[in-house]
Amino acid sequence: MSVVHSRVRPAFFVELSNARRRLDYADPDSPLFLMVNAPDGSGKADTVHAWLDGGESEHPAGVVVAGDGDKLTHGYFAGLQPLVDHAVAIAEDKAPELIADAEQSLKRLFPHRDSPAYQVPKDLTGIASRDERTRFYFHEYQNKLLNGVHEFLDAFLAWADQPYTLVIDNAERLSPTVLKFLGTVARRRSLGRRLTVVLLVNGEPDLALAECAAQVTLPPLAKAEAKDLIRSWGFEPPAAKQLDSLWRLSRGRPARLSALMRCLDTKVSLPDYLSFETHLDLHLSLLGERSRYDLLEQYVQGHCSDDDPVVVRNYETYDPGTRERVHREFLAEFGGKPEEVFHPVHHLGLRDVSDQVVALAPLSISLQEIGLYDTWFDLFSRFWADPQLRTLPGGGQMHNLVYLRMSFVLYSLGLAHVSIPYLDTFYQHFPQSLYTPTVLYSQSMAHGRYQSPPDLETAERFALLNLERIENDFQDHPKHEYIKVFAENALAYIRARQGRMDEALRLCTEGMERMQSIYGDEKYTLHQSILVYNTAQIYEMVKDFPKAYEVYQRTISLDPNYGEYANDLANMLQRTGQFEEALEYYDQAIKLCPPYYEAHLNRARLHVQTGNPEAAERDFRRVLELKPDEAKAHLGLGVLHLKQGEPAKALTSLDAAVYHDPKNVQAWSNRGVAHLELGHPDEAEESLRNALACNPKHAEAWNNLAHVLHESGRTQEALTCLDSAVELSRDPDYVYNRALLRLEQGDEAGAQADTELADERGAAADDLADLRTRLAQAAASASD
Repeated sequence: MSVVHSRVRPAFFVELSNARRRLDYADPDSPLFLMVNAPDGSGKADTVHAWLDGGESEHPAGVVVAGDGDKLTHGYFAGLQPLVDHAVAIAEDKAPELIADAEQSLKRLFPHRDSPAYQVPKDLTGIASRDERTRFYFHEYQNKLLNGVHEFLDAFLAWADQPYTLVIDNAERLSPTVLKFLGTVARRRSLGRRLTVVLLVNGEPDLALAECAAQVTLPPLAKAEAKDLIRSWGFEPPAAKQLDSLWRLSRGRPARLSALMRCLDTKVSLPDYLSFETHLDLHLSLLGERSRYDLLEQYVQGHCSDDDPVVVRNYETYDPGTRERVHREFLAEFGGKPEEVFHPVHHLGLRDVSDQVVALAPLSISLQEIGLYDTWFDLFSRFWADPQLRTLPGGGQMHNLVYLRMSFVLYSLGLAHVSIPYLDTFYQHFPQSLYTPTVLYSQSMAHGRYQSPPDLETAERFALLNLERIENDFQDHPKHEYIKVFAENALAYIRARQGRMDEALRLCTEGMERMQSIYGDEKYTLHQSILVYNTAQIYEMVKDFPKAYEVYQRTISLDPNYGEYANDLANMLQRTGQFEEALEYYDQAIKLCPPYYEAHLNRARLHVQTGNPEAAERDFRRVLELKPDEAKAHLGLGVLHLKQGEPAKALTSLDAAVYHDPKNVQAWSNRGVAHLELGHPDEAEESLRNALACNPKHAEAWNNLAHVLHESGRTQEALTCLDSAVELSRDPDYVYNRALLRLEQGDEAGAQADTELADERGAAADDLADLRTRLAQAAASASD
């Protein structure tokens, strides 16, 4: 068995306490995390836990939760999972309302765990069978889930009303998902009121986390410290020269020193001659086969997370076949169970890379279905480029599906040029695969929807080829009609993009009717809801809003717990002026989804449109709380501040908008207005010219630039800008402004023509009256 020798280093308690005092959640410039750096085996975990157990009167540790951040040994939420599990278990028993409030995030991010506190059924994406799952969460969905878990933990800690400390070991091995979560913690900072996060790092830390952390570095053991440790472990203190040799060979790490002392105890110790690894090998040779096998088995059953050098060396030097067999025994016991998703180290413990891919397939599919694509690719991208793995036989296995789903996600991420070659390869190698309809469907979508610019001709070719193959080769397939309607749906999308709306509608409506007739309401409901939703969108595109409304309602009835459908219906209602009902559906969407920044953004625009700036500002700020790089929310706040006569506040928001979206013409244009109102004409002109560089046909920017140039006395340039604005837009305000400028230049005929044009374009009566009065005054002055 692994020998446990304490690695506590009391000499560093004071330094840890000093670093802890630097943490201040209320100060945005203060560190939020405590980071302890040292090589593996230096005693970080033991030292930190002993320091916490000793208690700080100034900063009590409270409840201490320990996690291992290694994504290979403890999964996609490694490091944080113990804290979430702890909070959920207590809340289920004593405060179930906390779970109910956050259930849309918890049940999606942790689908392996159900809870009696959940009050709303899962949406169809969450309950559909694997072979029917034709809808996947968008990659930004992860951000919503992480914000939802953050808010759950925040609410739990407030309810618990006591300090917590989370210690994450191996924090240099965190998954991309956990790194994003800790980034959210650092940005939002509210968890820091009651939660101290201690990150134990072996080697190089993540730079973003390091920027947010007060760092303590544990140096190598001093010789006197090493001597004290040896005595505390019950060994006879070595002679001075032998201590020097042991200390050098241990590199000042307690774990290595402990291993060397055990070697010394079995009379295997020549530290001035043998390497550290040789000492371990000789020591292991004396243990006997039974003891070595027990060590191996315990290490594997512990998910290879023990860092005792003797145990690790035993694993590394054990017979590879036996080592693999122990991993396979674990997989045989847990394969396909929820626990499997937490321990990919066992799958990667197989010697043959093809076996790894096959074994990882169920875990891969599970991760992809949660929507954690960054962590998913971090684990599987190593297999993507290998041509032999990409074409593992026989084209219809789960490992083949893994690669197909990777291609789906790649093109949805905007990487169609990476995805398309693989789809071509798959079709060439497995033309008779059961996945052929899926491959051809994906090709039509990759070319026609996700490629930029879209290639509708190629997309149409693949869609038609798919229907041909289904008709010729899949007549006897038990789901023939289902896959045929699915393929027709792709063609319908292409027809809509081609402007052939009647054909698109016919394909969708006939497909809906066949699905309903053959399968009813109980089978393939996810795909039926998608088909109905696509039909609603086409009705909306052709401006048949009553029919679109009817079909959206049908979509929602099929999948009532999928908030995105409610959001899209609300968008249509807002566009058609049905504001009250739109607000109801936005509220429904927000209730049904994890923190849903898009619905908040859309609702904010509705509040702007209906004259409720306070509510709009609340929603814009909620968007930025959830997604601080959302340029549209920064723009929305900037425009609100301009309307409220606060150009300095507006400029702050608009600066953020153009930082996050340098091509946002509306943000540049309004930034120009803000600078103008603040008396910065040069900056105003620069912003407006940036706007026009992004979009030379943006009439508002031309109008605003004309105003800036006029203020600078450059009236002829201003008139040229207004000519562009009037040519590009039918907005009567631009004609009104040009009429005033022409009057100023003495061009009464031009001003008269603009007055008539403004009237033709629907100018306000007061503006027309003002122009005519000015014209009359000009005529009177001329006659005098």
